[in-house]
Amino acid sequence: MNGFNRHPWLKWEQVEKFLGQKLPFGEKGQTFLDNMTWVEGYVQDMLKKAMPGLSASMSTHEAESEIFETHEHVIIKVKIPKGEDPKALQVFVKSNQLKLTGFLSGNSKIVKLPTLVLPRTARASYKQRQLQIRVRKRGLKENYVETYIRY
Repeated sequence: MNGFNRHPWLKWEQVEKFLGQKLPFGEKGQTFLDNMTWVEGYVQDMLKKAMPGLSASMSTHEAESEIFETHEHVIIKVKIPKGEDPKALQVFVKSNQLKLTGFLSGNSKIVKLPTLVLPRTARASYKQRQLQIRVRKRGLKENYVETYIRY
């Protein structure tokens, strides 16, 4: 069965009409549900069409972030836009996310972390409009900690 006949209740022509474009089917034998990489681009395009002013202002003033993982650390690099005061920024770290505050707009930026970390091990440095935060990963093998019984 090919992708069109596998789910007879799905009317692909109606879906394509609703989306306003042909659905991108990949290589021969690949179905619509097997390759969903096109969805992110489609959603971004729809958001830009729905809110053209908002998306333009966000792209020029929002801090962009990159996340890297090593064996023991998670490294977050945040490019700070021109005009922002780096000394006004504050970094807050939870076990699963990072929060940056102190932007001129009054907004905060939340970055979801790919793995659990130890918040107290966070170290941040700022150099050439780039804020780098390094946090130690929480170990996979956590040791038991004794809890004393009160009598």
